[in-house]
Amino acid sequence: MSARHPQTPRPRTWRTVLRLALQLGFPLVGIVVIARAAVASIGGEIAPARFALGLLLIVLTVSARLVPGR
Repeated sequence: MSARHPQTPRPRTWRTVLRLALQLGFPLVGIVVIARAAVASIGGEIAPARFALGLLLIVLTVSARLVPGR
């Protein structure tokens, strides 16, 4: 019978940091871009490119799943 050893946590690698940055960074920047575009559109300056850029940044969050975890 083998004794059960608690698994030691794996050290964080650069991939973990990259994955977290992709998961958290792109959506936050995308929300800020869309919010600024929305505020500007209230004043009459409608910029569809800004809305598209914000949406693209939010969609790029899926790219974080492509980076292997720890």
